[in-house]
Amino acid sequence: MANLTITLNDQDKKDISSFCDQIGMTVSGLYNVFTKQVLREGRIPFEIKVDRPNRKTIRALKEGDKLINDPNAKSYTYEEFVEEMKRW
Repeated sequence: MANLTITLNDQDKKDISSFCDQIGMTVSGLYNVFTKQVLREGRIPFEIKVDRPNRKTIRALKEGDKLINDPNAKSYTYEEFVEEMKRW
């Protein structure tokens, strides 16, 4: 076996380690799988991803958090909410 040393910024290392934890794999295992597939297929062959909310959803979630914590935020009855949504 050979050792490979790669350089990542601190945040990328933290993020890739977290990703690997989420899919039940080590960082070394991830790179071994990647290398085997690249060599077998002669291309970057696959996509492994964690579902992440898009920017619009993230903004909406943040806006919702602000509203929950805002004592001056307007509250709606169910009927008022439905009417407001019809206007959108």
